This record gives sequence, structure tokens and C-alpha cells, in this order.
Amino acid sequence: MKTLRMLYLIAAEDGFRLLQSHSPDLAEIAVRKADDFADVHYTYPSEQSRSHTGPHGASFDVSGSANKVDEQRLRFARHIMAALQAEWAKGTHDRIIVAAGPKLLGALRDAMPKALHAHVSGEVHKDLMKIPAHELPSHFKEVTQV
Repeated sequence: MKTLRMLYLIAAEDGFRLLQSHSPDLAEIAVRKADDFADVHYTYPSEQSRSHTGPHGASFDVSGSANKVDEQRLRFARHIMAALQAEWAKGTHDRIIVAAGPKLLGALRDAMPKALHAHVSGEVHKDLMKIPAHELPSHFKEVTQV
């Protein structure tokens, strides 16, 4: 049985990592921050000057800038997809696994070229950016089993 060569995209609001399967751990290929892209400028929800705390501590924006945040998130997602597409084009991977928080994951789906959609074999709905590479495989067990 052939061992699949997986390409992992781990993304958060402030950056992303590309990793590849490298038994027994994952090896980082690229790490980028949102600040690396001159056209990505948005205030993270925790930094918004006009937000209020709702029930259970949830914050929401009352200044009308939520659309601006969504636009910047999508712009960043397009940069992430460009990096993913460039790595995929090298032809050294068989499948793609994506991990991101819910809002960014939605933006990544919207920005993903149709040609890559068919190669995504799993998604993890979590921000795993701060997890060291050697600890990541346990987070992907369910989506990597074929």
C-alpha cells in the first residue's frame, strides 16, 4: 500500500503554515504572517475600539466594520491559497488537509481554486497555529485515516 504524501495548511487570522507529512512528524515548508502582505490590513476583533460584550462574554462589533474585517480575511485567504496552490503545483503531494478557525475556514473555502477542492481530503475546524509540528499529527487522526 502506497503511503500518501499529505500537504497540510494550518491557518489563523494572523498567519499560516504549510507542512508536509514526514514520518513520524510533520515538517514545515513555509510560515507566513498576515503582516507580510502589504494589502492585508484589518483590526482583529479583540482590538476593535467599539465592541461590546454580550451574553457569555462574546464580543460583537457595533461600529459597522465587520464587513471590512470579512473583506480583509478574504484578501488574506487569497494569499494563503496562492501559497497552497504554488506548493501543490510542485506535484509532491497526494492530498491536502486544512485546519483553521470557522470564519477563516469559510474564507479559505471561498478563495480556494476549484482545481484544489478535489484534493482536500479533510478539514479540522480549529486554530492550530501555535501547536508545535511534532504535536500536530494527533489533531489530524480522524481526517487522515483512509
